[in-house]
Amino acid sequence: MVRTVSMRRKTTVFLFTLAIVSACGQETPPGTDGTSTSPSTETGDPVATSTGSADDTSVMMGGEYDSYYPLIDGASWTYVATNSMGQATGTEIVDAVATEWDGKTGVVLTDNPNGNGEFTQSTIVRDGTIAYRVHKVVGTQTQPNLIVDYTPGFTRFDDAWTDVGVKGERVYVRVESDGDGLNPDTEDRGHTYEVTAVDEEVTVAAGTFSCIVVERTRTTGATAGERVVFWYAKGVGKVREERPADNRIEELIAVSIPGGVVLP
Repeated sequence: MVRTVSMRRKTTVFLFTLAIVSACGQETPPGTDGTSTSPSTETGDPVATSTGSADDTSVMMGGEYDSYYPLIDGASWTYVATNSMGQATGTEIVDAVATEWDGKTGVVLTDNPNGNGEFTQSTIVRDGTIAYRVHKVVGTQTQPNLIVDYTPGFTRFDDAWTDVGVKGERVYVRVESDGDGLNPDTEDRGHTYEVTAVDEEVTVAAGTFSCIVVERTRTTGATAGERVVFWYAKGVGKVREERPADNRIEELIAVSIPGGVVLP
């Protein structure tokens, strides 16, 4: 189904300062002993109902610290990227700064510049148990080169995913514009999500974590069928990511969440 949306032009670019993660005493990595009790349904565009045991307030029982995708001001994650042969290909630092988007609270996640001085900023908001990406800017310290908006949002993680199984397809409209917010290109996109494991123990440089494993598969376009696998730990966020199509693996080497976990 083709949907027509009006693009809200964004001209603000969030500038950032790279944060250096400080090394502190190691804490015990969080587990997965949530107390959620009721299912959640995503609102917005027609999508499959998410089944699980968390309700819309469960994430906030301990604030964002109960989430597998915490949106916390001042948080920072550092990852090492390798290929399938185990060869290091780079380091990525992701810093979070609090923001608000259309009345929803969230964060802007900024990664460190690549070899061309270009970085990405993603606006992530929470709607109930779901963390969405709703806006993205790719650019340099001086100017944006690409602006992307997502309606209702590109699902990153749903804290209602507490059991193994297929979680259905989630669809959204992606509008890509140039650095001035002009020449929009609109595309309908979709992904299916499947939880393949819960309480899976994963050891990376930052420590050992009990994780929920999510496999995301693209359902539309030229890259339909492309898979990405994520490992998420409660109160920590993404611990590991595998992108077979890109021959890329990311693993957490450090995390610093104000008021929460600091590792190693």
